[in-house]
Order: sequence, then structure tokens, then C-alpha cells
Amino acid sequence: MKIGDKILIGLLLIISLVSAYFTYDKALSRTGTNVVIEVNGSKYQELPLNVDKTVTIRNGKHLNVVEIKNGKVRMKEANCPDQICVKTGWIEKEGQQIVCLPNRVVVRVTGGKKGEVDDVVY
Repeated sequence: MKIGDKILIGLLLIISLVSAYFTYDKALSRTGTNVVIEVNGSKYQELPLNVDKTVTIRNGKHLNVVEIKNGKVRMKEANCPDQICVKTGWIEKEGQQIVCLPNRVVVRVTGGKKGEVDDVVY
């Protein structure tokens, strides 16, 4: 390897890190508008994120309580053994989700606008 090869590799590495940073930052900066709740892989309910509400989900012997408040959502209660979904806390950004694997419940924040183009690649 010559010095020119090392410089080229360094420049490519810097360019890819900078572009990854801006892509990641852009994806996490969008605040969601809706909350989609799925139970057993099927859509259970879709709610606006800007309306405060508490949803109780009973799926056989499983119980989950989802709370929407101040533009954020969290799993307030669950009767699963590990409580990871409850410990996740509040989420509000588009693409974030809370998963209660034992109870098969997923809470996902979405943008709410269907058919919208995120990015264009040339």
C-alpha cells in the first residue's frame, strides 16, 4: 500500500461516516404522529399521538396497559415476567417501538402519512 492508497481509504471512510451520521440524525429527528398497537401480529388499534389516552389490552391471560400522554407513548403496565416493555419508557420518534414479546404486543410510533416519500436515491 502506498501513501495515496491510504489517503483514498481515509477519505472514503470519512465520507461514509459523515453521511451515516446525517442519515441517522435525520431518521431520529422526526416526531411521530400516530401510535400503532399490534397484538399477535395483527393491527389492534391506531391512535393519534397528540390525544391523551390509556388503552388496556387483554389477550387471554395477558394484560398490557398502553398510555399516550403529552405526545409520547409508553407501556404503563404488563403482566409479563421480565417487564422489559415497561422499562423501555416513553417513546415519541417515528420508527421507535416497544415490544412485549411474552404477551405478543408491539407498540410502534409512525408518521401517519401514507404514501409519503422519505428520500429519493439517484
